[in-house]
Amino acid sequence: MEATRDPGRWAALAVVLTATLLSILNVFISNVALPVMKADLDASAGEAQWILAGYNLAFGLFLVTGGRLGDLYGIRRVFLIGLALFTAASGASGFAPEAASLIAARVVQGLGAALMIPQVMSFIQVNFTGKERGTALGAYAAVGGFGSTVAQLLGGWLIEADWFGLGWRTIYLINVPVGLLAVLGALRMMRERPRASQGDRRLDWAGVVLITAALSALCVPLTIGYDRGWPWWIFLPLAASPFLAYVFVRHQRRLEASGRGMPLVRISLFHRRSFAAGNLLILLFYANNAVLFMVMPLFLQQGLGMTPFQSGLVFAPLALGFALTSMRSGEWAARFGHRTLAAGCLLLGAAYLLFYALDAAFAPAMSGWEWIPAALLAGVAMGFVSAPLNFLTLAHVKEDETGIASGVITAGVEIAYALGTVAGGMIFFSIADETAHLQAFHGAIGFNILLILGMLALIRYLKETARPAVPASPDSARHTSFERSRQHSSRSR
Repeated sequence: MEATRDPGRWAALAVVLTATLLSILNVFISNVALPVMKADLDASAGEAQWILAGYNLAFGLFLVTGGRLGDLYGIRRVFLIGLALFTAASGASGFAPEAASLIAARVVQGLGAALMIPQVMSFIQVNFTGKERGTALGAYAAVGGFGSTVAQLLGGWLIEADWFGLGWRTIYLINVPVGLLAVLGALRMMRERPRASQGDRRLDWAGVVLITAALSALCVPLTIGYDRGWPWWIFLPLAASPFLAYVFVRHQRRLEASGRGMPLVRISLFHRRSFAAGNLLILLFYANNAVLFMVMPLFLQQGLGMTPFQSGLVFAPLALGFALTSMRSGEWAARFGHRTLAAGCLLLGAAYLLFYALDAAFAPAMSGWEWIPAALLAGVAMGFVSAPLNFLTLAHVKEDETGIASGVITAGVEIAYALGTVAGGMIFFSIADETAHLQAFHGAIGFNILLILGMLALIRYLKETARPAVPASPDSARHTSFERSRQHSSRSR
């Protein structure tokens, strides 16, 4: 093992973690810039939703495929392709002349992230052992937490700084020099690992096409329907979406049973009640997060006239609260089981009720700063849920299935963010007008409360396991399960 490890692995680790930071920042930084981008590009409500959702959807759909491509064709090669694609798409996003081209660039950006991010954990597993691996994983977790915490503040600051009169465009253009330096660093410092054997060189492209078609048939009509006045033909792809999903499931079952290739999703995993319920909980929880992260900046900036930086300051306590509790919640899950999730859901519901109470107390003269206690409580609650949810969903998964199960979970997180963005945008933009921004925010929060009630109904299906409890990593909510996936994947090779 020592002979195969990269002697410049620590410098190379800095390179791959830089790419990780860029991908995380681009998830959250766009939320705070959305109101400004929508106004500057004269984007419709549906286009505004797709500026956010396009990245998450491409990221989630191709994340498992990206990991498999790294196994087949080499970590270094696929990482470089993904990073180069991400960097080029960032430049295209920064210079996009209209909303449609920005959406297209963001989709390509998400595809680049899906290619490069799976290689990061593979690189760590291949090049580090023992205490070094623990240090490297800790650095990975720190980058995830830091990126999700500072993204909204950084985005607000960049927009207000208005370098060279570029405004919001700097949130994407800043990726270009950083990405190019990372490409040069990877070319110089990363070594390639041996590829998978020829017998393993099979990829389920039919599954990729089917799941992409099923989710696109669901998301695209929901985002453009409001803009087009809900014509009759918009419901045709919506009706086709469940059928395409069914065909995808049948295809995955046949592929798994035949043993002729690696399915994107091992359907037999869902025969375990805890795994099936856990993935539904993941969809509900991260869709809830996406709704809140979208509508908060929209209301604060469009409804109250805050600047993007001020909006980021209101959001900062949420990120702080999440960072504080997520560091310990994996341990709490090992000790208290699904009760940790229930506590987090109840706290999150209380945070939403606090938003309502603060609005009632201070409206119509509210400034937005009154939301800080509710934002802090929401962050604390999300920290209670994130790591325990991943940990308990995987609790009854066999050791040799952890890799593919974690990949399913992580892809589900990104898809949930895309679906939540679509739902939040539908609710907010269908209500908001010159005077109804607060009602639009309340409508979105009411939808989130329904999601929390659904989570509380499902939590009872997550039972403690008799297997020795190992707390989930206190990473950011978006990358905890992926870390476990790549750890197992590397061990099994």
